[in-house]
Amino acid sequence: MSLADCTANLRAPIATRVADKPTVRVHSVEWRKVQNGDPVEINPSVGHGYRVMTVDEWSARWKKNEAWPECLQCGSKNTKEHHFTQTWCRGKKKWESECLCLDCHSFSFRSYCDPDFKTPEEYEKERWQEMVKAEAPKAVAAN
Repeated sequence: MSLADCTANLRAPIATRVADKPTVRVHSVEWRKVQNGDPVEINPSVGHGYRVMTVDEWSARWKKNEAWPECLQCGSKNTKEHHFTQTWCRGKKKWESECLCLDCHSFSFRSYCDPDFKTPEEYEKERWQEMVKAEAPKAVAAN
């Protein structure tokens, strides 16, 4: 499923922020290396080892975010998405996306969560708590 699919029927505002480094920890470490001119691990699908890379080389395998290609800092559409996660549970959605602007090197982060979104664990916990609460008066009456 794409981010464009995730943006249909939004029921809450999209949270945004701009940063000078990525949100994802491993990319943050690699970003610092790219900026310092230190070797970065080569993507295993194209080779092995380490190499000093430019920003364009490092981000070459990332795709464009078709739903929001604009950089939140400078407005450029020369961006690449390096981070996208989504969770769907019982028809509710939660997602986050982050893009690198190849012009100003800012990271644009966007996230969304339905107001009534619950993880499967949260849903089950509430269901069990309600069941225990409903059974408590019966147990007291039986004693």
